[in-house]
Formats: sequence, C-alpha cells, structure tokens
Amino acid sequence: MNIYLIIRKVVQSAILIVSMAAVLFVIFRLMPGNPAELFLHDARTHFATKQELQIIEARLGLTGGKWNFENFLIYMKDMFTFNFGYDYYSQESVATLIGNSMPYSLLLLGTALALSFVVGLPLGILATWYHGKKKEAVINTSNLILNSIPYFILAIVFYLYFVAFYPIFPVRGSFSTFDLYHMYDPSILVTVLWKMTLPLLSLVLVEEAAHVLTMRAAMVSVMGEDFITTARAKGVAERTIFFRHAARNAMIPVSTRMALEFAFLTSGAIFVEAIFSWPGIGTLIYQSALNEDYPVSEGALFTISLVVIIAYSIIDFVHAWLDPRISA
Repeated sequence: MNIYLIIRKVVQSAILIVSMAAVLFVIFRLMPGNPAELFLHDARTHFATKQELQIIEARLGLTGGKWNFENFLIYMKDMFTFNFGYDYYSQESVATLIGNSMPYSLLLLGTALALSFVVGLPLGILATWYHGKKKEAVINTSNLILNSIPYFILAIVFYLYFVAFYPIFPVRGSFSTFDLYHMYDPSILVTVLWKMTLPLLSLVLVEEAAHVLTMRAAMVSVMGEDFITTARAKGVAERTIFFRHAARNAMIPVSTRMALEFAFLTSGAIFVEAIFSWPGIGTLIYQSALNEDYPVSEGALFTISLVVIIAYSIIDFVHAWLDPRISA
C-alpha cells in the first residue's frame, strides 16, 4: 500500500479530531448557566458562596471564565488524555462511566453493522440479478419503505407491541457485565441475545434496507462498465461476471456507506438505547443531557466522534484493498 496514502490519512484524521474537540469546546460553552453552580448540588436551592464557586470553577477548568484561552489549552490536553472530569451527581470518573457503557454499545452497534451488511448485500445483488422481474419490485419496494422509517419510530412500535401490549420481551434490556464477558456460555448468550433482540432489530432493519438500495444501484452502474463488456467478449460465464467481477467492484460505494452507517447507527442508538433501557453510551448521553451533566456529555460525545473518525479512516484503506487504482 502507498505509504503516502497512509501518512496523508493519518494527518487528515488528526486535524479532524482536533477540530472536532474544538467544536465541542465551543458548543458546551455556548450553553447558558455556570457549570460550577450545577456541580454544587445545593446551588439550585441554597446560596453558594463565592469561595465555593471559585474552588469548583478551578476544578472544572473555568477559572477566568468560559472563554479563557488557557482553559482551552487545558481542555484540549484533558480531552486527548481522556481526563474528562467527574460526574456532577455520582462524583464518579467520566472515563469510568464511558468505559462501563462502551462495551454494551459496541456489542449492539457491531452486531447491527455486521448483520445489516451480511443481509443487505446479498439482497442488493439478488435485486439486480432479478432485474425487470416481480422479485426485484418486491425487494426494492419493501426496502424503500423500511429505509424511510426512522430508528426511533421503529423502536417505539416494537416496544409498544412486544413489550407493553404483548409482553414477549423484557422491559429493560440491561444485564450485568459478568454476562457481557461470559457470552461463550450458551445459556448466557441466549439471555443476552434475547434482551438485545428489539433494539437490534430496530437498527438492523433500517440499515439493511439502505445497504440493499445502495448495492443494487452500484451493481446497475458497474454492469454497464467497459470491463464487464470485455469479460463478456472473452466468453466469461455471466454468473462469474455478475458475482465475482461486478459484485466486488460494486462493494466500493457500499463500503463507503459502512462508515456513514456507523455514524448513523451511533446517532440512532442514542434513542434506541434510551427506549429499551440498553446500558450503552447512547443512554449515558441521554441521561446526562437531561441532568445537564456537561462533563459526561462532553466526554461521551468526544469518544463517539473519535470512534467514527477512526472508522472513516479505516474505510479508506478498505477502498485501497478493493480497488488497487486508489493506492496507486
């Protein structure tokens, strides 16, 4: 692989991460109120002394005001050393809270990403294979409908029908970290998958539909390329052309969407996790936003953004593997 491509992508990702951290700094300081007052539990009902506020402001890096440049440098240092501060209410380290919730989100998002890819790609290829037939119309229509439904609407419908009206699935999707790290036990695996079914379906059905539509469009485009015509002229079997040559080249735009999908899934998971009480980082962000808990919100959003940027960077290397012309 071209070393220039690797260096360029690393530099671009580093610039993007620094810019993203700076944007978060600005956004949270545009919010009204003094975070130091929120940190003091009794500040909302009792008068906090000036000395108490100064101590808390120093701890939160707010000495000299929200827009102090020295505070900005301290903030950037803390972000990149994962020193996100402490939860306003539990006084627990934000990094610990994120570390505890991240495995749950990665399990949900990773499974949703894999399933939507595994199901969506073959269906997209089949839709092209049955071009002009009723089967193509059925596949396209059903997936167009699914792709137009927001994650949280599907999650609410599932919750109402399969939890509230017909209590087939549990009300809460939470389970212990012991279960999370012992999923090799078949009984524990079944329990985890059972509790994960509804939030997983809410994400997979929408993203699988997007994969189907993207793969079909890519396949239609690739089938008209010159190299496909050349392969036919050489007498290569149509099935070989379709599944080996066309499908591989069509996967390039689909692999691009995988990075986008991870970002979409992450944003959608915030609502889906909250609806099903899934103990992931989405629920953490939701609860911290309701409680105006700035350190938790700031740290969790930075972590998610960091993961998404890294995913985008990895996709570029996947492109270079799928299409050697990119790495030239």
